[in-house]
This record gives sequence, structure tokens and C-alpha cells, in this order.
Amino acid sequence: MEFRMSTNPNRRKTIKSQFSRVIASNSHLLAKAELYFTAFLSMSDMVSDIVMVTRYYRNNEMLFALASVICIGLNLVIQSVSVFLTKPLDKQLKEQAIVWTLVKPGVDAHRVATKAQTQEGDAVDTRSEMTGMRVIEMVTESLPGTIIQAMAIFST
Repeated sequence: MEFRMSTNPNRRKTIKSQFSRVIASNSHLLAKAELYFTAFLSMSDMVSDIVMVTRYYRNNEMLFALASVICIGLNLVIQSVSVFLTKPLDKQLKEQAIVWTLVKPGVDAHRVATKAQTQEGDAVDTRSEMTGMRVIEMVTESLPGTIIQAMAIFST
């Protein structure tokens, strides 16, 4: 049995129209999936950086291990300061625990995906908070970590 694409232009338009309706009706699910997937990638990046630090340490590449630890630490400190400046005092313990346990990207993605309302006392809305944290992570940890790993590869 051979499969052939229909040459009937009306048939193609109907299929295209049905496909567009399915995508449009499920766009909120796709947006949620994207948020959770990027959060997963962000947390996986942090885990891979920790794995690389232990590998550098075991291979006696202390300069690369130290540089990676500094990047991870800088990321956490800046995120912690950001949370301190944007969250009310009664939420500090919980929010700081989220930062320091490395699950902030996942929590932020969940808050945005579930359309959690900005709580009273929060200085920024949930989407802006998530975006800000991702920018902090990218500038202080992801990009420098990539450069450190490239230097480690090229130095061997």
C-alpha cells in the first residue's frame, strides 16, 4: 500500500485548518510544557556544573574547580539578594530555601504555569521574577560555566 499526499487543494486546506485549530486549542498546554522543560534544563545545568566541579577536583584541576564554584556561588548569592529585595520579610525563609536548594527555576516555572497571583508585598510579578532569575543564572553561571568547560577541554 502506497501513501500519497492529496493533490486536492481543498483537502489540504481542511487538514491545515484542523491542525491549526488543534494547536490553538492546546496552546496553553504547549506554553506550560515549555516552561517546565526550560526549568528542567536550568536545574539540569546546575547539576551538571556540580558534577563537573567534582570531576575537576578529582583530576586535580583546582583552577577550573574553583572558577566553577565561584560562578555557582555568585549565581546563588545574587539570586538570594534579589529574593531579599523583592519578597516581604515573612516569606524570606521559604524563598531563600528555594534559592539555596537549587530548585528556584522549577518553582518559578510552576508559579507562572499555574498563573499564581503575585502575593501581597511582592515587588514584582511572577513572570518578571522568573525572567530576572533566568537572566541572573545565564550571566553569572551558565555562560561562564561554558567558557570554563571549553578552557578545560582545550587545555588538555
